[in-house]
Amino acid sequence: MNPVNARSHIPQQPPIVMVDSFLECDEATITTLFKIPEDHIFVQNGQLSAAGLIENIAQTCATRIGWINRDKPVKIGVIGSINKLEISFFPLAGKILETRVDVISEVFEATIVKAEIKCEGKTVAHGEMKVFVTEQNVVKESEK
Repeated sequence: MNPVNARSHIPQQPPIVMVDSFLECDEATITTLFKIPEDHIFVQNGQLSAAGLIENIAQTCATRIGWINRDKPVKIGVIGSINKLEISFFPLAGKILETRVDVISEVFEATIVKAEIKCEGKTVAHGEMKVFVTEQNVVKESEK
């Protein structure tokens, strides 16, 4: 699959955007790409911070939910918990992250996933996250 622009499938807006596109997406799996800008809010000392890595996983989850519900307004999600997160290194600005999320379970508005972030074929981080989707829709600047 060719990369698909992720921006219309997530509620986040600049400067918080942490996904550029996705390569594959279905009910159980998504893989996103993100080129780390040097001036990004989560870049410190030329490296993406732990908060940036966590937000990248969360936005990969949001992209999946947005793609599955692409005929509906984009919903807001919140991180419920982060478990077993292991960070091997902090990638440099200018590098491209490839983040894969696999659904472990979904119950009502809660989704539990396992995630892995890679950069240049090396595992940056992996762990589990619980995400909740709210009933609130997002109104983007372009829609006002």
